[in-house]
Amino acid sequence: MGSRVGTEAARDEMKTPRSGPLVYPLSLLTGTALVIVAAALHPDLTGDGAAQLAMVARMDAWRAIHWAFLFGFVLSLVGLAGLAGMHAGTPGEGAARAGVTVGVLAYGAWSIVVAYMAGSGYALARSYVAAEPGLAATGAVFLYDMTHPFALAAQRLGAFALGASTSLLGWSVAQGRRLPRAWGWAGAAAGLVAMALAAGFGEATKADQAAFVLPVLWQAACALRLLAGRTRAA
Repeated sequence: MGSRVGTEAARDEMKTPRSGPLVYPLSLLTGTALVIVAAALHPDLTGDGAAQLAMVARMDAWRAIHWAFLFGFVLSLVGLAGLAGMHAGTPGEGAARAGVTVGVLAYGAWSIVVAYMAGSGYALARSYVAAEPGLAATGAVFLYDMTHPFALAAQRLGAFALGASTSLLGWSVAQGRRLPRAWGWAGAAAGLVAMALAAGFGEATKADQAAFVLPVLWQAACALRLLAGRTRAA
């Protein structure tokens, strides 16, 4: 009887999130919220380089949106580190550690395109508007057309890496059972979809940008689940 009770208690423990520091789920929730809000406010850049620069220059909140992205990336990584640490000593420990490592690459690559648009992209846009029409405006468009593809290539790498990171973290959740296994399989599937989108579509397409959606939403859901678990435990 006693051994059966002990076995059931151990099984319940595996299904219940450990009550680690509150800073991790809060950081993950805040970080993903910043990313989601920034993505919702970000305009759809269409047309040639001149049209895109004109659109950037007209948007007063351009830099604020991109700084929200960048700060959100940092907070998300803090939260993911906590999610991985929660699986220490479980069968999902190795996958969690690999997931966070690849996540650093993902957010680092994603930061390149965001920082470029917040800095160089914005400066070129202001220069283009101030100089139009004229040789300086033509030079601004030329520089943008030559350098923006590099930032977009980094964005595509970030999308693929974030998909791989999400799959690894989802696998760790499914194996470690600190959260429901279905939660982990959902993360693994979301990551595979993101990887497929990033690999199958060019970096200038909407499908490549959509590769970020499911991983970020899964992270936000994990943060809410962890916070809800702490509330029930309290």
